[in-house]
Amino acid sequence: MSINTNYGSYATNYTNTANSRKSEETKTTSSAKQTTNDYIRSMEQKYGVKISLVDFINEKQADAYIMGSSGGNNVAIASNIAEKMAKDPATAAKYEKVIADVPNSSKIMEEGIASHDAEMVACGISIDKDGKVSYWSVSKHKPPKDNSYKEKLEKQTEEKRAKKKEEEKAKEKRLAKAETLEKLLKKLKTTSSYRKFFGDESGSHIDFTA
Repeated sequence: MSINTNYGSYATNYTNTANSRKSEETKTTSSAKQTTNDYIRSMEQKYGVKISLVDFINEKQADAYIMGSSGGNNVAIASNIAEKMAKDPATAAKYEKVIADVPNSSKIMEEGIASHDAEMVACGISIDKDGKVSYWSVSKHKPPKDNSYKEKLEKQTEEKRAKKKEEEKAKEKRLAKAETLEKLLKKLKTTSSYRKFFGDESGSHIDFTA
């Protein structure tokens, strides 16, 4: 009986200790997440960027994030890197240097896209779970502002048609000329006669009469 009581007391104490430890771990984890979130929000305000904690499992998820983004200054950070940045000043300094340059790099990308007569939809950077930094952008071609392109295309098409028409006319003329020559040769072959004349001191000659 005494043994059972002691065992029950021990089990109760063990359970209470385990629950207390689990509660402390939950609080610690929650505190860490809160600290990371606060850190992320402070970086957004400090550098003027939009930060998302995203763990890309495959390229399809990465593409979905990129295609769902808009504007510039987008930053996607893997959760493990964000937590490490929040705890480790050296890691924070390393990646914050990159994040601080995002507005400038976004501007450069936008200007580069515009120089190719296109419009930027979204751009930014991503930092994956291995700490690799990648730059990305999404753009679309601008529609023509006026009819100059259409007019130029129509003019080129018309010139091609005119050139083709001239070539066809020249071909018809060559065929007609060849046909006329062929008829003439055929007529000469069937109706011509040859007569020989012996003339004066200059010698003889052949007179060909059609």
